[in-house]
Amino acid sequence: MSIEVETVVKRFGGSEVLSGLSFDARPGEFFVVLGPSGCGKSTLLRLIAGLEESDGGRIALEGRDVSAPGLHVPPEARRVGVVFQSYALWPHMSVADNVAFPLEGTGRSKADLVEDVARHLATVSLDAFATRRPAELSGGQRQRVALARCLASGARTILMDEPLANLDPHLRGRMEEELVRVHDEAGATTLYITHDQREAMALATRVAVMRAGRFEQVAPPEEVHDRPASEAVARFVGRAAVLDGVGEGGGVRLGPLAAEAVRQPGEGEAIRAVVRPRDVRLGGGAPGEAEGRVTSTQYRGGAWEGVVAVEGLAEALPVTAPSRLHVGERVPFSLAPLWTLPCQEG
Repeated sequence: MSIEVETVVKRFGGSEVLSGLSFDARPGEFFVVLGPSGCGKSTLLRLIAGLEESDGGRIALEGRDVSAPGLHVPPEARRVGVVFQSYALWPHMSVADNVAFPLEGTGRSKADLVEDVARHLATVSLDAFATRRPAELSGGQRQRVALARCLASGARTILMDEPLANLDPHLRGRMEEELVRVHDEAGATTLYITHDQREAMALATRVAVMRAGRFEQVAPPEEVHDRPASEAVARFVGRAAVLDGVGEGGGVRLGPLAAEAVRQPGEGEAIRAVVRPRDVRLGGGAPGEAEGRVTSTQYRGGAWEGVVAVEGLAEALPVTAPSRLHVGERVPFSLAPLWTLPCQEG
């Protein structure tokens, strides 16, 4: 049930969309590819599914090569299930018939087929909707039908291409929980494509942050957020300022500010420090605290997000506060230990 991708290249019209990409998705893993539009993530999924042919490299599913120089196994022979953003349900068929569709022609008895369909609909909590048509369902329910159909195909490798993009935020949250539950019950290996970092953090066993046809970092969600491998990752995942600094006394000096470092740089070593909102501890004017001016603020439900400008810093600091921040007010703060990157990076 593993997915192995080795130095895969894909070009369109002379432009290289994937540039020697390599990674392994482990058996039973929920592997999420996160990146902006146009970075190549959907192309990667289509190559794994067999809907596109690569221009180089190797792809193996369950230890069997399906794409290599001179080899292209067709989609129907790859034993993968694909869930698209558009759901791709047959509108004239009932929910049960849509789920049964991949089982037809397999020689199963009607009783066995009915039993399998019922089991997969129960897995996605839609057994009470078996006789309805897709038009009678909500967007989230239709997405679950598509997932049940994918499971009914017997696929042990599931590919999902932005499946929640058409849903409202409230329904997305419920579907994220549903996807994790179904994944855990099915035990399949899932590769999930998204541009939404919130989805990636909620779903993934590991996240691959993609940019311009390459992976910037592949790691568990908390590591991607807390210990980004590059400035591009730090800025794409979550809110962050990335500041020039130097090692000083086992910590870092960022212009007028001093802070401890998660990993100590050498004395005088040039670094780039990643400052997340949680790293900026708003205080009450105790000795040693710095001060900045609030330049923007937004209420995010339960907390206020803002930006604090500090004289002598090239970039303002992101902050989060439980009570209202006012543009123009001056706020004292201190810095938590910061994650640092080599200065020559990115």
